[in-house]
Amino acid sequence: KQWYQRRVRGDVHTTIQPAQFSLLIWPCRTPYQFQYPAITSGFGQVLVQITLYDKVDLEPRYLPHSVAPFPTYFSDIPSTVRAEDHLTATHQTALSRPIYVLDDLIPQGVLSELLSHVYSSSQYYYDDSEDEGETDNVHWISGYHTHQFVQSNLWTLVRDTVTQMTGHEGWYPYDISCNLNRAWDHTRIHKDCFGKDEYTFLIFLTPDYQPGDLGGTVFYQHEDVSEIVTLVQNRFGRVALFHCEIKHAARPPHSSLSLARYTFVVKVARSKLSAVQREMLTVVAHTQDTEESEAEQWIADESERLGNDPDKLEALFISLIETADQMRHSDLENSLLNAGK
Repeated sequence: KQWYQRRVRGDVHTTIQPAQFSLLIWPCRTPYQFQYPAITSGFGQVLVQITLYDKVDLEPRYLPHSVAPFPTYFSDIPSTVRAEDHLTATHQTALSRPIYVLDDLIPQGVLSELLSHVYSSSQYYYDDSEDEGETDNVHWISGYHTHQFVQSNLWTLVRDTVTQMTGHEGWYPYDISCNLNRAWDHTRIHKDCFGKDEYTFLIFLTPDYQPGDLGGTVFYQHEDVSEIVTLVQNRFGRVALFHCEIKHAARPPHSSLSLARYTFVVKVARSKLSAVQREMLTVVAHTQDTEESEAEQWIADESERLGNDPDKLEALFISLIETADQMRHSDLENSLLNAGK
């Protein structure tokens, strides 16, 4: 993890060209960097990376794509916020979909606390394969349950900001995560949703970024991505709030940096019912061997059975994920104990 939290520059000692089925072994203390494919390449590199330790570590850790607890209280968050006082830029696409840029909205102490939590709760791993379909192809290193996140005073700040900037109330989160991009990553142009009135609240969370370090987010004017609306530069604590149907893409850091690009993302729906249904669909699609259409139908049936009451549906969802978490941690503990025998 420390490799991604510091800035390293210097001469390259050697370069290894990729060759199918070749094997490379090196001491893990040696700094290294995977070089991403050329922009003309349609595919990423597929690697198998194995790290060997001199002893078995029985300390439980979060697995990739696992969900970590979220703190409920950040000490420096103000009780009220005037988002317009922090608005530094506003942009619109050809379809009048907005992009808001806000600076100094989140106090530095809160950013430090959030970053520290991300460092401790995330799982770092190498994966340069491409996801199918229209996706961002970024690394999702930690996720958080909505029912825990809404108990935090950080959610209060996010909710009030979205409400003030859009002029609508009732927003509720359905996807909270931290993403990581490195200089060699292969990101893609994508939308965060289709046919919905939803917003993404993105916090740039990498300290000490400089203008030449790149790592911003590009937003496109049209569906054919023939023209750029704006590039929001990476700045520690900067917030980009934008409509989910705007095509955009993360930009990796400069190729000379080991410093990673961290972004903390909260996606919100217009109502709690819609948000709970969206989160349920995401979890079921990622954890169950079922078609998305079948998952959607099951969620619709359960919603109707519960009278479309968002609180009752959320309670059902919480009971399901708590059971799943208990089973996953039990399986992890058993596998670690067996490895130590």
